[in-house]
Amino acid sequence: MKKILLALAMLLPLALHAQDEVAFEFSDGINGNIKATMEQNTARLLTAINRAESKNADINYSGIGIDNLASQSIGMMWNNVHFRVVDDDIVEHCLRVKSSSGAVIGYQVRNIAVEMKPLDNSYVGDRNQEVCINYDRNGKISDFNITMGMQQYLRIIKEGEKLNDMDRRMQILHWVEQFRNAYCQKDINFMENVFSDDALIVTGKVVKREHTDMKPISVEYTTQGKQQYLAGLRRVFKNNGYINVKFDDIEIVRHGAKPNYYGVTLKQGWFTKNYSDEGIVFIVWDFTDEFQPKIMVRTWQPMQIDDSEVFTLNNFKLN
Repeated sequence: MKKILLALAMLLPLALHAQDEVAFEFSDGINGNIKATMEQNTARLLTAINRAESKNADINYSGIGIDNLASQSIGMMWNNVHFRVVDDDIVEHCLRVKSSSGAVIGYQVRNIAVEMKPLDNSYVGDRNQEVCINYDRNGKISDFNITMGMQQYLRIIKEGEKLNDMDRRMQILHWVEQFRNAYCQKDINFMENVFSDDALIVTGKVVKREHTDMKPISVEYTTQGKQQYLAGLRRVFKNNGYINVKFDDIEIVRHGAKPNYYGVTLKQGWFTKNYSDEGIVFIVWDFTDEFQPKIMVRTWQPMQIDDSEVFTLNNFKLN
């Protein structure tokens, strides 16, 4: 009997270990040796995440082709909330990420379902999320982000096909998702780098709450510079546990006279244990340097405003 119990005790860790294993392959979109490299790196990373979640431990990146920025990004999120890959056998399409000239600069896979595993009761919001993984041209993992849903992504890409700027829209979506994750990860360094030094930040506040067809709400606006905004953001990061930020209903518009400038309008949900809100965020991105784009304008307006009052590119004079 003791031998049987001992054998069971030895098999239990192996069974738990097997439950963490994730198999991954690309259905299409890429071929050759790099395909095998990316599949191996992806399967090992997703498995390592599940093992760390099972043990309530840090993620072990040994044997995974992943750069420091990507592992640091995952680590910042892991410090605030753990998560677990839902499926153990994943087959997905490989997307090619291109520069404005059409050259392939990397690859991406989306639609990987994860379940958030909060560390405490500070987590507020949907626990079912999707992540995407980016790779460099050699198949090394270069980024990892929680993303918007696949349907919304496909809608934006189809718009890009019609307007002949699909590659730029993929870049914009990637940077918007990085921006969203920087809030969740409390990544103040990313914020320092992504905002232009002379960025304009505008925040609206409802000062009259009556809202009828005859009497719309009144909104008071305040403006901030980059350093003032970041100082406030540091306080928010310090005083809150996990910050769950969600972007929905994303619309992308290219500036008519300045083709490197894009306006991005989205609905932002902000959820913490002690405070939650939803608002309309408008961002002006400068893609003059497509590898280091800058945010020139970031605005927040309450959801209750009329559509005609939502900020657009026409509201701002861009140099």
